Amino acid sequence: MVIEQILEDRLEQYGDAEVNFATIGRIWGALLHMDDIAPHEVALMMDAFKTVRCFANPHKQDSWDDKFGYTTLGRDAVH
Repeated sequence: MVIEQILEDRLEQYGDAEVNFATIGRIWGALLHMDDIAPHEVALMMDAFKTVRCFANPHKQDSWDDKFGYTTLGRDAVH
C-alpha cells in the first residue's frame, strides 16, 4: 500500500490528522500539566509508539504502514 492510500484511508476513518494531532497535543499537555504538545511532536511520539509495536511484531504490516504515515504527517505538519 502506498503512503497516499494509507493517509487517504486514515483521513476517511478518523478525520484530518493535523486537527487530531492538535487535539491530542492539548489533551496530553493538560494531562502532563504542561503546554500543548505541537502536532509534529505528537506525530513523532506516535511514530515511537509504532516503533515499539514493530519490534514486538515485525510481521504486522499495519504497524509499519502507520509508522510511515506518522512520519509523513509529522514532516508535513512543520512545512
